[in-house]
Amino acid sequence: MEPKFFFLICLMPAAVTAKFQVQTKDKELVVSVGSDVELPCTISPPSPNAVGLEVRWFHTLFHTVVYLLKDGREDRQQQRNEYRERAFLKSGPQTGNLSLSLLQVRLSDAGTYHCFVENGTAAYDDEDVVKLVVIGPGSPPLVKVSLQDSSVQISCSSSNWFPEPTVNWKRDDETLVNEEMMTSNQDTNGLFSVTNNILLKDSSEEKLFCALKHPVTGKESGVYVIVSDSMFPQLSNWLILFFVLLFLSLGAFAFVGWKFYVYSIQKEKQLSLKENMLNRHKQEIEYRKAVVYKESVHFDPDSAFSRLVVSPDKCVISPAEQEQDVIPSAERFDTEPCVLAESSFNSGKHYWETEIQERSGKFWSIGIAKQTVRRSGGQRECPEAGIWAIRASSDCFLALSTPPTEFFPSQRPVVVGIFLDYDEGMLAFYDKNTFQQLFRFQDETIAEEPVFPFYYVGNGITFVLKH
Repeated sequence: MEPKFFFLICLMPAAVTAKFQVQTKDKELVVSVGSDVELPCTISPPSPNAVGLEVRWFHTLFHTVVYLLKDGREDRQQQRNEYRERAFLKSGPQTGNLSLSLLQVRLSDAGTYHCFVENGTAAYDDEDVVKLVVIGPGSPPLVKVSLQDSSVQISCSSSNWFPEPTVNWKRDDETLVNEEMMTSNQDTNGLFSVTNNILLKDSSEEKLFCALKHPVTGKESGVYVIVSDSMFPQLSNWLILFFVLLFLSLGAFAFVGWKFYVYSIQKEKQLSLKENMLNRHKQEIEYRKAVVYKESVHFDPDSAFSRLVVSPDKCVISPAEQEQDVIPSAERFDTEPCVLAESSFNSGKHYWETEIQERSGKFWSIGIAKQTVRRSGGQRECPEAGIWAIRASSDCFLALSTPPTEFFPSQRPVVVGIFLDYDEGMLAFYDKNTFQQLFRFQDETIAEEPVFPFYYVGNGITFVLKH
């Protein structure tokens, strides 16, 4: 009887710890576009063992993955492109804090976010939601005064609003001015610009207030305007003569200014054309100096992620439809779709070329990695992690420095040349077709240990080594 009783007591904690509760502190958050926000979420009790545990933050739909953590490792394969480099956990299930940090909030980020946690081992899950409301707080109002025949027009304008605000002209006694004309425009970023004009025929209105009210926060801002009698035109013969002379003078100055402007534009175009030609020649010279050190490199199948396929000649690599039957090795990347080259560099100058075939994807990275680069679990691609590389996506190009640096190629690169001066700690990337230097790293830590050519093979990407 006693052994059976002891056995039941040992089983009870395992059954209890399989249950947990997921909660979000705030059910609705209001943030300004372009700011950073933290979406709160906690799990209780905390889960120190992450094996079998999945933490999924998703936006409205289950497969719209904002952030995914499986068995304590980040899964960037399922993460939507628009959240990469913007969404991350501040802590983790081991502390009970699953709050999601979202950087540089966009209007498209608005909606319902689900904090979903599943214990696959215990077949138990729980979730809670938080609604994110994204607003444009608007700019301070700008007032412009102009003459319209014998009347004075006052224009009140403001930009960077979302949703569209209400704009009204008020008298000193808070009553609305009826004779007003309002226009609004929405820019490509979804933000509204509004303008409200009022036409005054005399100064009887005296003190006016342009009021802008945000429809979400209810906050009202504005500016007071006082129009004096002197603003209204008093016509006389001398005034007419003055305006005629002023118009003629302005016309003369405008003509001279226009001629000078045309001349300046033509001169600027000529100088710009010469400068572009000089820059192109300079870049071509630098490129041809690098090509002198061209050599052949080959992919290392023993380091390739198990869902990558390396050609028999070790010159082509692409994603596989299913996991390959490979020999487990400490040299192999076990989480990220990465691969190294067979040969390493520990001195001298080296140059090699890679063709990028974007068959059905546009996400890839290319560069060099230290011999001791992390190959087990998720990783950040940055110099602190022993990786110097550039990354391409559908909407931008980044040099993976700290912090990442955006660069702008003249066209989407098809063949990228990489030049390494190991002893000087210099790494440069070139577009072979335009001779443009895409980016240049200058980092003495490159020469601390041997380095290998490094590749991140995104979905739909094929790399071909050029010899």
